[in-house]
Amino acid sequence: MSRRKIKLNTKVAAMRASLRLTNVAEIIRKRRLSKQSLYNWYQRVLEHLPDILADEPPGPKSKDKVEPAPPF
Repeated sequence: MSRRKIKLNTKVAAMRASLRLTNVAEIIRKRRLSKQSLYNWYQRVLEHLPDILADEPPGPKSKDKVEPAPPF
């Protein structure tokens, strides 16, 4: 398959279907994607799962305190 721009909603739909453990070959055929593209996106998702699923303490999130720049 030649390189082409694939819309974000197509990627998201494909990954959602893939993560449901459905027939990946059918997803590739139906969405007209390459096996390698789907595999690459899947690997990216897997790499980020620990960050996505990390337990965070309850309550409001702290804001990073940034020191103001000195006046010129």
